[in-house]
Amino acid sequence: MDQETVAFIIVTWNNRDIIAGCLDSVLEQTGVHPEIYVLDNGSSDDTVGIVRGYPQVHLVESTENLGFARGNNELIRQALSDVPVRWVALVNSDAVLDPDWTANILGFVAGRPGVAGVQGLTVDYYDHDMVDSQHIYVSKRLQGIQYGYKLRADRESYFPRKVFGVNAAAAMFSREYIENQPDPDCYFFDERFYMYYEDVDVAYRSLVAGYDSYFVPSSVAYHMGSVSANKMASMYTVTMTARNHLAVVYKNTPWPVIVKSMPDFVAGIRDYLRQVRHDHGWTGAWQVLGTYISEFFRLPVYARSRRAIRKRTRLGADYLRAIMRQDGIRG
Repeated sequence: MDQETVAFIIVTWNNRDIIAGCLDSVLEQTGVHPEIYVLDNGSSDDTVGIVRGYPQVHLVESTENLGFARGNNELIRQALSDVPVRWVALVNSDAVLDPDWTANILGFVAGRPGVAGVQGLTVDYYDHDMVDSQHIYVSKRLQGIQYGYKLRADRESYFPRKVFGVNAAAAMFSREYIENQPDPDCYFFDERFYMYYEDVDVAYRSLVAGYDSYFVPSSVAYHMGSVSANKMASMYTVTMTARNHLAVVYKNTPWPVIVKSMPDFVAGIRDYLRQVRHDHGWTGAWQVLGTYISEFFRLPVYARSRRAIRKRTRLGADYLRAIMRQDGIRG
């Protein structure tokens, strides 16, 4: 049987100490032919030099930091024009895959129609008994959540199931979904986000448009987590999260769900500000509050996206709220 070709997409930024481990794990995937695409976001270390040592890799060098969203989009475009693939695997530069990660996912989705994304069990790179992510979802507070984050892994109890969406740290997406985006302003990731919440946005719009996503626990990945982000100022993550949070809610959520979720939504923002105050002091909390306020007045930028997504929405408001209340687990 011919091996299926899968395009692997990796965006790097000052990752010289970890990129070899990521690339080696992709090259060791069993039962598939990997086509590997790497975009370097203007690294100042020797990341590019290390990647050049892998002649199998299609390397794109950017002189500027394009961000996670645009960087991935650029590579996905190139991959889909280069090779006849049905599946695109997004792998963070700080992630390492088990050798059977790809084959187990492909075996599960074979013959299943309407699939948007699939992820396996992603665990902490440094502690393989701690979960990093089983899937992602938007909660009843309208907040993006990594299901299982920092819980102890109970592998014997896990089984394949349909979920809200998948975490782009290590996940596969179908060509069918990538090429049929409900949002006319997004090739795949929303480049207006730059980084953070992009995969939540992708998951949300795929769900409401009627696509399915799955968790396949036999596929295991190991994720270090926020290696590139930790090179930036500590407030960057929390402000960008606040900035893109409102955009995801506005773009994808039907008005009846917004109205019914408003008390929980406000409580969620309040608790987030309290956490920022605890971690970064009052100055940080006021900065994040200011980000929420400024982003609220910026929401009209996403009006066309919202209209298009609403036209493609296939899920009823009550069913969507039920999925949110059960932590993004659909079956």
